[in-house]
Amino acid sequence: MWITETATVNDAAIALLAPTHGEHILEIGFGPGRALGMISSRGATATGIDVSEAMVTLAGQRNRDQIRTGALRLCVSDGATIPLPNDSVDAVMSVHNVYFWAEPRTTIDEIARVLRPGGRVLLVFRGREHPLPGRLDPTIYRSVTTNDVETWLLDAGFTDIETKSTPSAPTEISFVIANLQP
Repeated sequence: MWITETATVNDAAIALLAPTHGEHILEIGFGPGRALGMISSRGATATGIDVSEAMVTLAGQRNRDQIRTGALRLCVSDGATIPLPNDSVDAVMSVHNVYFWAEPRTTIDEIARVLRPGGRVLLVFRGREHPLPGRLDPTIYRSVTTNDVETWLLDAGFTDIETKSTPSAPTEISFVIANLQP
């Protein structure tokens, strides 16, 4: 279900992030790992962190060849502590995950820590300025607005913060991209 339901949004996020050969990309909350496989197939090295051991297992099976070659690494983590060294990542992507972060400011500070100066972050989510679909439980999907995310990024030292939309994704989905100060 996650693959088919989020494929269009993930594809748009990857296109906007535009990972290139030789870059190191981190995905937070990768689910079944489809996007990670696409990122590593572009020649980037990918690291994925997810709070769910089941998703790590599923994504590991899906991307076993990339893991075997070292193009992809998976870890269990909640994002509040990212198991990577300082300044080690060129870009960070997280799609439909910010709702679940216990302390969003802490996670964004961790993103800033692992990003190289000038690195970019892309956070994709349904901002609560739009109604939550009835099938999603509001007690699980924390209320996060696009303005909240922009403020958290600014406070963590990000610049060039832009909220975009794409023709292939629903208009209520925010694609917030920013660069870490060089």
